[in-house]
Amino acid sequence: MPSTLVMIGGESYRVGQIGGFFRLPLGYTNLYAVCTQIGADAAPPGSVERSFGAALEDDMQLHLSGYRWMTIVLFGEALGGDFERGVGQYPTVGDEVHLVTNDDLKIIYGWAKGKKGTISVGRIAGATGISADISVAGFVSRHSAIVGSTGAGKSNLVTVLLETVSDGSLPNARAIVIDPHGEYASALGDRARVFRIRPNESAGERHLWVPFWALPFVELQQLTLGGLQPNHEASIRDEVLDMKVAAAQHLTVPPPPETLTADSPVPFSIKKLWYELDKFERLTFPVSAPQTDANAHPPEQVGDATLLRSDRYPAASPYNQAPYKNQKKRNLERQLDLMRSRLKDARFSFLFSPGGGYEPDLDGEVENDLNTLVRDWVGHNKPITIFDVSGLPSEVLPTIVGTMLRIVYDMLFWAQDLPIGGRQQPLLVVLDEAHRFVPEGVDTPAHRTLSMMAKEGRKYGTGLMLVTQRPSEIDSTILSQCGSMIALRLTNSADRAKVSAAVPDDLGGLVDQLPSLRTGEGVFLGEVMPIPSRVRVRKAEQKPMGNDPKLPDVWQVADRPDGDLYTQALANWRGQSTSAQIEDNQGEEG
Repeated sequence: MPSTLVMIGGESYRVGQIGGFFRLPLGYTNLYAVCTQIGADAAPPGSVERSFGAALEDDMQLHLSGYRWMTIVLFGEALGGDFERGVGQYPTVGDEVHLVTNDDLKIIYGWAKGKKGTISVGRIAGATGISADISVAGFVSRHSAIVGSTGAGKSNLVTVLLETVSDGSLPNARAIVIDPHGEYASALGDRARVFRIRPNESAGERHLWVPFWALPFVELQQLTLGGLQPNHEASIRDEVLDMKVAAAQHLTVPPPPETLTADSPVPFSIKKLWYELDKFERLTFPVSAPQTDANAHPPEQVGDATLLRSDRYPAASPYNQAPYKNQKKRNLERQLDLMRSRLKDARFSFLFSPGGGYEPDLDGEVENDLNTLVRDWVGHNKPITIFDVSGLPSEVLPTIVGTMLRIVYDMLFWAQDLPIGGRQQPLLVVLDEAHRFVPEGVDTPAHRTLSMMAKEGRKYGTGLMLVTQRPSEIDSTILSQCGSMIALRLTNSADRAKVSAAVPDDLGGLVDQLPSLRTGEGVFLGEVMPIPSRVRVRKAEQKPMGNDPKLPDVWQVADRPDGDLYTQALANWRGQSTSAQIEDNQGEEG
């Protein structure tokens, strides 16, 4: 071609654009391909390529000093006006390659017309007036990943997706958003039910409670006691099992005792567990042998399990005389002090002292069980549930998030034949800042739960959407399970390499254009769209709180804020709440 600029039907087309489409007619079928790489052979005249050109073409005037070339990847075919992803036949040497015009694009993107299972998120960047419609089934049941550098538009894209899912066109939609920064509640408004550690109840937010007895034994042990010797861990596990077996008899539908383990989500009193373990360490005896509960010294002062107050016994003699210490003592004083401080720590009250009737009494009885909790989380009449986990202690964030998702996932798994099960009413889990929960090479409760959801969730109606600015830090196995990739502007070379290795199609060359994408523009790959597409995402109706500050406008205000507001800021810090600022922001938006 003498020029890469071509005029067809009064419109100009430029050949050789990365991401540009091409058509290969084979009889009645048209194959469609996307350009992933371009280049030129810049060898001087008279070299090997000149003789190669002469063998193909006799006209010496067409000889060029270098050949322009491009690599294209086939992605679909059309018979008449029906487009289908994938190809049934391949071109051969000598077949023609045609430009794709707007008429061809309307055939390609016309797949969504008249279908109920699609939602629009913006416009196709390389075409005029063509809506970017994505498949709901593709991004829910096949898992997806949204990647992009800070400020590339990830929060806006997630908000647009959630707005579209909850606009009433999908009345039975169900989605969970794990929100580590507390930015989506303001954007989704009445469409979502919001759970926080310290909620703004006047705005309709609810308390986030995660009962400790829903945690597997190993996670609960790590949170409360830390590391233990294997023999001590086994004995304490047996004690927890005995307490759960006894407390299970108080449940509405008691399970068979032989089905219970220390990991079963059965209520029991963790304060009583601490009291009994602490008592065992403090016991003294008037005789060295035999030592039994019957001949132990009575306590000088009786403690209180509810108040986490220890029994007081006569101090053991350092010499070989009465009172004797407990010969079976485990020497867990340090671990029990940690456990007591955790149980009394106000930051962990949502876990160890949950309200709403989820805290067991000393006999393990509760007013409300996990069915009430999950119904409150995902069984309400709003399509979206937001878990604002910004108030959770960072050291337990992966554990708590993993436990929350495991509770929901297991409940829906065992309800798979019921109308509330995942197969009848699928669930989408949106995980913001995913690199914090599924890091490469680190084993956490969130990692184990999300790995299981990525591998098995599709079968049981649970979809996963990972949102991250550092894809290079995400576990490769989980990322490879994502059938769709939405890549916004991405400048870090390590992140681009990870995305290139994980793209669902053979389109790694498209990743090279990610640094040049505009803000809010992304490359949609995989199941969400029938073809790899560069999309300009529309603006969300309500901006998430994570948007950039309005500079320089806010710096141009003449009056500086009142210095007394730092008193309120200190109170918020100590109270672990930003509700005052949230209310102010909402007032300004209103």
